[in-house]
Amino acid sequence: MLDQVINALVASQNDAADEVLLDALRVGNPREQALVLDALLRRKTDHGLAGVVGRFDALPEELQQCVLQNVKLFHAAIRECGRSADPARRLAAMKLIDLGRQGKLAYVLSENLHDTNESFSRAAADALVGLARWAATGTRELQKGQDQGSGFRVQGSGEEKSGDQSSSLPEPRTLNPESSHEPSSETYSLLIEQRPEIEEAIARAMDVHRGRHNQDLLKAALLLCDWAGSKTLAILSRTKHGGQSPMVRKLQQAPTAELTEAFLLGASHGGLRSHFGVVFSHIAEAPVLDALLRKTHWLKDNQLQLCMHHVSRGTWWGEMDLLHDIERREAPDAARIGEWLACSGAHDVVQDERMKTLLVRMKDDFPARLRLLRIVSRRKRGACVELIRAFLTDPDERLVRMAAREIVRRRPTDFENILLQLMTTAPDSVRRVISRSIGQVGFDHFWMRFDRLDPVTRKSAGRAMMKLLPDAVQRLGRRLTSGPIEQRLKAMQVAQDLDLGDALKSHLLPLCQHPHPKVRSKAVSILSELASVPPGALLDKALNDADPRVRANAIEVLEARRSAEYVPLLVERARSTNSRERANAIKAMSRMKVATASTQLLAMLRDERPEHKISALWTLRQIGIWQLLNEVGRLAKEDQNLRVRRYALGVLRQVATAVQSEKLQQKAG
Repeated sequence: MLDQVINALVASQNDAADEVLLDALRVGNPREQALVLDALLRRKTDHGLAGVVGRFDALPEELQQCVLQNVKLFHAAIRECGRSADPARRLAAMKLIDLGRQGKLAYVLSENLHDTNESFSRAAADALVGLARWAATGTRELQKGQDQGSGFRVQGSGEEKSGDQSSSLPEPRTLNPESSHEPSSETYSLLIEQRPEIEEAIARAMDVHRGRHNQDLLKAALLLCDWAGSKTLAILSRTKHGGQSPMVRKLQQAPTAELTEAFLLGASHGGLRSHFGVVFSHIAEAPVLDALLRKTHWLKDNQLQLCMHHVSRGTWWGEMDLLHDIERREAPDAARIGEWLACSGAHDVVQDERMKTLLVRMKDDFPARLRLLRIVSRRKRGACVELIRAFLTDPDERLVRMAAREIVRRRPTDFENILLQLMTTAPDSVRRVISRSIGQVGFDHFWMRFDRLDPVTRKSAGRAMMKLLPDAVQRLGRRLTSGPIEQRLKAMQVAQDLDLGDALKSHLLPLCQHPHPKVRSKAVSILSELASVPPGALLDKALNDADPRVRANAIEVLEARRSAEYVPLLVERARSTNSRERANAIKAMSRMKVATASTQLLAMLRDERPEHKISALWTLRQIGIWQLLNEVGRLAKEDQNLRVRRYALGVLRQVATAVQSEKLQQKAG
């Protein structure tokens, strides 16, 4: 029955229906009041809503929240009540503007601010301060959410929201502030819509108001001076504005914690920098210092560093104080501590000790660790690198890579060993960074020492170099394809000793046609040892090369392969006019057990050409056909060429030494 009556009243076009509903709202129980309030909201008449505004303080808390949730429906009623002759309605309207966060109705507060009635002007001033505090607090919370990756930015009325803007009405603001929780998107929407009007109203009020509430307006204006585009911050640059002088005087004093942003922006954007150092040196409250030092955009100011040095000699926080402060902060906030540590004037070593403590606190937060690495990377060269070295063991590959690059850029003492220790355990991307930076140094060191190393040490050092420097093969390949002849020959020797023929095959094949015979000879010698290279065409070309050195090396390749199909070719080359080619052919025949090898060697020993005799003696020493020692003795005694006689004597001396040592071994046995 009650529902039918209420529906009839809602549908009625008579103003008397509003009076009936308002009387029911006044005398009804909580359930009836809820039904009546719903009916008045459905009717949406200015008279009925104005009556709700007048009774706002008497409503239960749940109904007050319902009114706040639908405060946009009350705009006309609030405007009417704010100019009403009824004091209760007038005060309730100003209270609703504050609690409902309706900055667009701030002009109603401005009108009441100039009223001669103290109760109205006081309520208007309190409402303006409340709106300013809400706008500043909401902006700060959204900025904190932005630092944590929430995706919202609040910098003024022209800033757009990166997320989807909700079209629903805002959540009610309860009378208990601790129970008020709003989504960031709705807070953003409210601030974008209401804050410009609040700033404009307070700036205008400070200009024209000449009453006892100037201090309240000044506080509201300073609360909104939290970004460079604030309309109240712009008062500092408007010389004829009535609020400029009190704002300047206030900003020349030590700030409270909630006015920190205004203090800093007044110094950086308001032309008050000359007073900043004097004021800062007298700040003794730790929370205010903490709030100031967290403003990272100010921490590069040299004057701030000097003031901090005067305040605390760069040691404002002791080690235990720092640990206590870190424990109560989230990782992103802890990262900001590194900003003022970097500007504190403390020694680099002390800074790194403190920052290592911060790094432990940030072990699960990549953005915070990244920020800390960037802080220490801004130091000058020559500064301590202990914290950067700590990042070389970070679990995130990206930070390890950045730290390795920073070590390379700074080049501290023994930086090569610092980075080389990572090569066995670091990810591939980090190894590439290290290889590009110090690989040339490591490769050049091995290259210069190569000629002085014995064969065993060459191989071990070369394998170590290949393991530590992934691009060593590419570097060696560049040495093969460019540079002087000696460098190419040395590069081929390195490739042969380290068994890199297969890896460098594409670089060695063109060298088989190099104009210089030594290069061609060495390339053929290396490639012929590779199973992946077909020997036929390569050997055929080398055996018919114009240079005898190349042909002699090709014969050594035939000796290594020991194939019977090459015997006729070796017999032919054993009669060559070139001594080296002839000697290699006879040696190959002897190793392959060809019966005519000794006959060919004897003929070579009796040749008239001295170079052939010397090559024959070398061959005899290599294959050990000692039945021809009588011929060697004859050459040592009778040959007319001094070089031949000396070489023959050397062979005889070698044989005598070998026989004597063999007899001594037999006696000892």
